[in-house]
Amino acid sequence: MKITNKKYALTAALQAGAAHEFALIKSHRQFKREAVEKKPYKPGSIGPSVVATAISEAFHGLILNRSERKRLAKINGTPFQKIYAQG
Repeated sequence: MKITNKKYALTAALQAGAAHEFALIKSHRQFKREAVEKKPYKPGSIGPSVVATAISEAFHGLILNRSERKRLAKINGTPFQKIYAQG
């Protein structure tokens, strides 16, 4: 189709620009997330972690943080044992 009138050409160009902007807006749209089926966490419901239990067993009931465990290993002359979470 050939556009002979400048007014129609301007209208077509404006509509094309608006359609392009509308398409960009639609393409960048964020969709709603689906509802999570997991039950919400209740504090204290799962008990102590594997790491806390391992540290407690290794240090006779004490829960020491990493820097304190490193300092204690340096004082005793034993190598520092790293305790990681499995999973």
